[in-house]
Amino acid sequence: MLVYLGIVSFDIVGKSISFPDPQWGAALWTLLIAAIWLWVAMGFWNLRAYAVQFGLFISLFTLIFGFFGLLFGNSYEFQTIPWLLAGGIYLYLSYPGVQQAFVDNERSKLTPEQVAAIEQLESANAAADAKPAPGMGKAETTAPAATPPAAKPPEAS
Repeated sequence: MLVYLGIVSFDIVGKSISFPDPQWGAALWTLLIAAIWLWVAMGFWNLRAYAVQFGLFISLFTLIFGFFGLLFGNSYEFQTIPWLLAGGIYLYLSYPGVQQAFVDNERSKLTPEQVAAIEQLESANAAADAKPAPGMGKAETTAPAATPPAAKPPEAS
């Protein structure tokens, strides 16, 4: 953000990035994204379930936003670090078993009544999943038997 405001310059791969005039739009956008990442990072630290879904969303958003930034004039040097961080976070959160730790932590904070309600909901969903949905059964059992074609009348001679 300080780079966008023209306060400091940033050197990466031998290229200096600085702005003579403050870029207020870019600075405020950077501040907003940084605040969101801070909120998600606190959720990661506390194993909160909201952080997993929002972390997946914001990391994909960062990857896509960076791609379009490159298309419209941003430099590869400027997008490398956000891409690596967002890609690493996305891959980590997509790894099998990581999300289960967040779910288990959320369940540990529930009251016994809430746990019982969730278990009842899960068993009802499992029972509903075992039955076929209306109109989605096998074609042989739900369709009426086909009638044989009518015989041709005998030809008169």
